[in-house]
Amino acid sequence: METQLDKRFGFLVADVDRLCGTRFDELARSSLNLTRAQCRVLAYLSHYGEVNKARLADLLGVAPISAGRLLDRMEEGGWIERRLNPDDRRERQVSITAKAEQALDRARRVGDEIAAEALAGFSKQESEQLIGLLQRVRGNLSKIVDR
Repeated sequence: METQLDKRFGFLVADVDRLCGTRFDELARSSLNLTRAQCRVLAYLSHYGEVNKARLADLLGVAPISAGRLLDRMEEGGWIERRLNPDDRRERQVSITAKAEQALDRARRVGDEIAAEALAGFSKQESEQLIGLLQRVRGNLSKIVDR
């Protein structure tokens, strides 16, 4: 068993996530009026469309109550809207606003800049291979976790 942290898969993935997040915060401070967590909400809503709070909390890896507080602040800021689900009146669907779409474009540019920094020195083929490998890892784990 490998004991060096810099060679352990889980540690490396977590550390890359931490470093990317820290860099995102640094770059976003000057160009966005949103936190990293809020940008993640917008990215998921843009990708998945309207979802309920429970699904969004699951995607974010937080408790529903934490997602609810985050969504309250975002709704107050005009970033998201919550509507009753026509199929289940007990549930509210969360969607992105036009204001948020514009901010999300800026957030994606920040993400692209971080990716360019992180992949500096990689060939295009190496970058594509790394992305493909990570997609496979996600697929493998999704089969187990999302049963």
